[in-house]
Amino acid sequence: MDNSPSASGLRPATGAEAGLSGDDQIRIALQTISDRGGVAMTRDFYDAVERVLNPRGFTLSEQGKSSIRFFVNKVAVDAGYVHPYDRDAPGWRLTAQGREFLDDRPLVQETSVDVETGHEETGPSETARGDAFEGYVIRVLRAAYPNYAWYHQGRDKRRERGVDFVGNRLGDARGEPSSIGVQVKFHKTTNAPTEREWLKFLAGCFARRLDAAVFVTTGRLTSEQRREAQEARVIVIEGRDEVSRLAAQHGVERFDLFDNESLSNSAFAADENLATLGSRS
Repeated sequence: MDNSPSASGLRPATGAEAGLSGDDQIRIALQTISDRGGVAMTRDFYDAVERVLNPRGFTLSEQGKSSIRFFVNKVAVDAGYVHPYDRDAPGWRLTAQGREFLDDRPLVQETSVDVETGHEETGPSETARGDAFEGYVIRVLRAAYPNYAWYHQGRDKRRERGVDFVGNRLGDARGEPSSIGVQVKFHKTTNAPTEREWLKFLAGCFARRLDAAVFVTTGRLTSEQRREAQEARVIVIEGRDEVSRLAAQHGVERFDLFDNESLSNSAFAADENLATLGSRS
């Protein structure tokens, strides 16, 4: 790919190469939809990102445009921020959850514990992929616990009080728990929740008087957290492979956003016609 400066002196780059995270690019796209009265075309997203990149000395490359399409059509749709593309009604439209994402103050950094070093690690949050993973987990839960009504505590992490989902048994419990609390973490494969986050989960389950608790993470737990989970009879689903194995047992395909922007080419190779429609509309 040619990254030499263009005639304007701007260097072609993806959003990521210019310092924009996936969440940043999604937020720009959603704000564009809102600013344009609720409907925007793919080319509008390109223009909006260009307005951010140009003062930094960059212009959006073709790979950068592909990445924006990926973040909108795949990540934002899976996270529930925008409605899936409709050929009969061209344009991208915000959902209520997308408006919540826009209204919330961005969580720029997130802290977790690197299990291999034992040190806390702070890095950019991945709210959108985390929300998409929560949506995936609720599908698995509904398949695994079909006799439960599941309630999402809300995507605002400041008010969740340690539990993302609560499931209530419908009808005669027949020996099954009357209520189940579930916390979901989208972490790096070697990272565990901080002690504060872990204790917040345990306290949230206790405060709600839940009969059972499930902790789902794409990362790991520390040895101390595993011990506490066993003592508290918390069901732990730990790691991407274990999540995928249990999902497959209930007929749910593997979560396809475990990896980040590297998936953009493969994600759109099978959907190039849709991306072209969106960019021309």
